[in-house]
Amino acid sequence: METSVLRRHAAEQDINDALRRQLPARREGVEVLRAEISLHVSKDTADAASHLEQVKREGELDALARRQAKARMEFLYNEMLGTPAKARLYTLLEHSPRLEALPPGTDPDALVRQVQQWQPEGRWVVIAQLLHTFVERLSKEGEEELLFLAEKLLHSFGERKLAEQVKQVGTK
Repeated sequence: METSVLRRHAAEQDINDALRRQLPARREGVEVLRAEISLHVSKDTADAASHLEQVKREGELDALARRQAKARMEFLYNEMLGTPAKARLYTLLEHSPRLEALPPGTDPDALVRQVQQWQPEGRWVVIAQLLHTFVERLSKEGEEELLFLAEKLLHSFGERKLAEQVKQVGTK
């Protein structure tokens, strides 16, 4: 039987019930007909147990908050942001304050496009992975040439600020 020192009276009751089931008890000429126990817990022990209980409760609340955040993320990703149509339908529904799905003023279509763009199988994610593999295989001279070409390419598309940033990164 296991119980908390914070529930002293319940522990007393449980132990006394167990004792009553064992009585009467006879051993070596002695017969016990009735027995009762009383428990006392020191203030230090009760304080320590209280502190431990609080720490445990906070840990459980933290774990619950993590599970709820994960569930909200999964709901957003799988249900609401699965397709632009689902996102648009969601905005037509009455909102539950418990779901806390999207803050007011959020454009669900733009959010869906952004989420879909950065999925692992998204075109630009795959291209970035391929470029990363390509750059890893380049020599130092090849890296310099690639940076020069990237700067010129961005400049030709009118992206002067980005071209300058590439140039600055290349000189580091």
